[in-house]
Amino acid sequence: MKKELEYTKEQLESFINHHMDAVIITDLEGRILRVNEAYEKVYGWKAHEVVGKTYYEIAGAFSEDVHENIKKTVAEKEAINRVEVVRARKDGSLVDLRITISPIFNGKDELIGLSGVCVDISEAKKARKELDLLHRKLKESELKYRTLFEYANDAIYLLEIGSNHFPSRFIEVNEAGCKRFGYTREELLSMPCQDIIPRDSDIVRKTVEEIRQGNLSFTLQSQFTFKSGEVKKLEYSGKLFNIENKKVLLIVSRDRTEYLETEELLQKSEKLAAVGQLATAIAHEIRNPLTAIKGFMQLLTEKASKEELTYMNIISSEIERIEMITDEFMSVAKPQAVTFQSIDLQLLIQQVILLLQPQATMKNIFIELHSYGELPLVYCESNQMKQVFINILKNAIEAMPSGGEIKVELRQKDSNHLHIQIIDEGVGISKDRIKHLGEPFYSIKEDGIGLGLMICFNIIQQHKGTLSIESEVNKGTNVEICLPLE
Repeated sequence: MKKELEYTKEQLESFINHHMDAVIITDLEGRILRVNEAYEKVYGWKAHEVVGKTYYEIAGAFSEDVHENIKKTVAEKEAINRVEVVRARKDGSLVDLRITISPIFNGKDELIGLSGVCVDISEAKKARKELDLLHRKLKESELKYRTLFEYANDAIYLLEIGSNHFPSRFIEVNEAGCKRFGYTREELLSMPCQDIIPRDSDIVRKTVEEIRQGNLSFTLQSQFTFKSGEVKKLEYSGKLFNIENKKVLLIVSRDRTEYLETEELLQKSEKLAAVGQLATAIAHEIRNPLTAIKGFMQLLTEKASKEELTYMNIISSEIERIEMITDEFMSVAKPQAVTFQSIDLQLLIQQVILLLQPQATMKNIFIELHSYGELPLVYCESNQMKQVFINILKNAIEAMPSGGEIKVELRQKDSNHLHIQIIDEGVGISKDRIKHLGEPFYSIKEDGIGLGLMICFNIIQQHKGTLSIESEVNKGTNVEICLPLE
């Protein structure tokens, strides 16, 4: 029995001494009876410095919770497990510990002491704090990027790319992207990509071509017609990468429609400025010689024979044509002073039709005027408006070499605007040419100089109205003018 007790004691001593965590044995009053080497390393106290002292003396400022834990263990005779505490070392530095206080009983099941096992969790706690900080930073970062993604003015799409290099489905889309396509986020994420963006569309064709060429990032421009019927000119950047062994394409798309239209307007303005400078030069350089030529032509005509007179008339006709071209240039370079007044536009158009009717009759063209309801007066400059209608009706007549009918319709669009339509049955204009109408020096007529329509656009714009042209080849042209009443 004695040998067994000694053997058990040796085993207990070995267990305490070689335990990797700090072990401390106290009596019921908290007096330290035994500590191991790990205790000395954790606390910095040597065994002989603490044995015989109460735990309260060693704990110092932290003795209150020690006392409570010991009282609880003694009273309940049950272990207190894994309590996290902060303790002071011998040098005053603090250490984070996880302690377990267990009761010690004798053979008669009487409580005779307490054992404490203290695990140093400083590094673990530090690592946990760092991990918590990292998680917090990641959440903040995710929130920032999510906010940027959701509230960006540009449309942002995340697309999965199939084995055939075509986009197969939407993985994510922001609010701007949803509005542009006219679907909710849930609808976009549930629909196949080809149901939203047809595979034969220009935007898909260009994107697939870039992917097939192995380009991981690219920037393209394209035009796309959305389900609302709205056509937009888009500039979009693509970035290709992998997520969980899947090919993913990030698209950031920007609506460049207004920018490109503004750019076109600036180019037209530059052309107009050039026209103005050129017109001024032409006026000075051509008008004076023309005056002299006309004077001499009149003198020669008086003495010319019948045969010579024929040639003289042809030359005079061409000189008048040069004068007309010069006048058009001058009207661009130096607009005449205008006087706005309330005009009966129906009467003004009747006068223009009367003026052009002989030319129309020669080509077997009938000009018909229709007015709907009682029309109000329009506040405008009569000479300028007459010039607009002369130019447009002349174009309509010249576009109908085989004859036909020209309809001029007037109606009050609303309480503030008058609407005029001039519809012909001429050869029409192709879509690619319509967008250039009104630009200086651009004309679809062989002998045109491209100033007539430009002047019309400028006059209507000065009147704060709108002029639009719709046309179809071999079916005719519809010119619509909308003018404010005041």
